[in-house]
Amino acid sequence: MIKHGIIPLPEVDRNELRARLGCPIESISLIPKCLKGLNDCVSAKFVSRFCDIIRTESGIDLGFGEITSKDLIKNLGECKRAAVFAVTLGSDVDRLLIKLGKLMPSEQFVTDAIASALSETACDEAEKLIFDGLSHAPRFSPGYGDLPLELQKPLLNFLDAEKTVGITLSPSLLMTPTKSITAIAGIIE
Repeated sequence: MIKHGIIPLPEVDRNELRARLGCPIESISLIPKCLKGLNDCVSAKFVSRFCDIIRTESGIDLGFGEITSKDLIKNLGECKRAAVFAVTLGSDVDRLLIKLGKLMPSEQFVTDAIASALSETACDEAEKLIFDGLSHAPRFSPGYGDLPLELQKPLLNFLDAEKTVGITLSPSLLMTPTKSITAIAGIIE
């Protein structure tokens, strides 16, 4: 069963934002203005699907093809089930970033960093809604470790992500909206 919904707008994690900007956030006076502009256009949503983890000779199958990533298999450990999910801040964020890039590059840079940090925080909030108190392994995303980005296409199809939350994939494997994250997390029993 596919589950999807709206994520209440979370607070931006200050440590995540500091890491994205590469400097103390107190030194950037544009943050409040950029945060307000971003908050006015964010529409955070998620889609998820629980699946059995089927062990095969060369890897695992989560219902959308065999995966041979040793890093993902290690991350899932002894889990028998997993959640596959996607989170997005929505396409209005992309439009804002394009507009700012043409008019105010410094605001675009700061807003982009805030949006990236907010994407991670939205993922954390989505996990609370998806797992609803269940213990789970840390999320693991395509492009991390040896889990190939090519997994994005079958993963997004498995979630029917274009229809449910508006995430599409370019031929070069970039997601639109750009502030979107896909992940897999095992359920610890």
